[in-house]
Amino acid sequence: MIPTILALFAHPDDESFGPGGTLARYAAEGANVHVIIATDGIAGSVEDESYRQSHESLAQVRATELSDAAVALGVTAIWSLPYRDSGMRGSPDNANPAALIQQPIEQLTAQVQEYMLRLKPEVVITHDPFGGYGHPDHVRCCEAATAAFHTLRQNAASHDTINGNFYQPQKLYYTAFDKRMLKMMVRIMPLMGQDPAAIGRNKDINLLEISRWETPVHAKIDVRGYLERKNAASRAHASQYSGGPAFVRILPPFLRRRFLSTEGFTRAFPAPNGLEDDLLAGISVARNGQR
Repeated sequence: MIPTILALFAHPDDESFGPGGTLARYAAEGANVHVIIATDGIAGSVEDESYRQSHESLAQVRATELSDAAVALGVTAIWSLPYRDSGMRGSPDNANPAALIQQPIEQLTAQVQEYMLRLKPEVVITHDPFGGYGHPDHVRCCEAATAAFHTLRQNAASHDTINGNFYQPQKLYYTAFDKRMLKMMVRIMPLMGQDPAAIGRNKDINLLEISRWETPVHAKIDVRGYLERKNAASRAHASQYSGGPAFVRILPPFLRRRFLSTEGFTRAFPAPNGLEDDLLAGISVARNGQR
């Protein structure tokens, strides 16, 4: 039987800039890989203003970019939720009534749960609880995916049927990376004339803060053979692509290759029991999705 992975991310490009190598690898190896994108990405920053004649046109551009990225990664399907990008913490976009963070968490959790029941993934992937770089939409996706995951497991354990189904997902992962290199970079960047507390197009990403967040790595996936696919998918998000994260671009080539050769994950459930090299290790795949 064919295993299924379901990934929930906040914005068009999170699937590629983040664990794109992992998604491409499992898709190439024959797994069903489904990706849910929760927002339209219209609060994304752009350098080329031709992309932003209006918020609506940027959303259309990003939807097209997402489709092209999905083809590059080879994933089974991309699904979209009907929410607006909330923007970074403290931005005016946070207050928009259509923004993801303005929606009741129960509503988003129920929607994610419906996708899980329909697609029946063994493995679920989402953002870490800190939102990667502190983005509120990332945090909200983590909250919803985690709640949906555990609700379905509790329902199955108590024999509480949902549509007559006892399905339960088996493993939950958060995207993560080893902070040791980042901690080194925040010390080096000032020597190179860069402020680690204000990077990115809008200088609104604080690497000092990020370096202090604990995101343990319980799984490392070797993606060396899939970097070309990840890079193609990342470049497909042309309105957002700047050649990769700033702190990675300034690394010497040998460190850059080392950093990009694996993608890390925190195993949120079940409890980790050592370092994994396969997200599908230990799962059981039953007929018709009944587990």
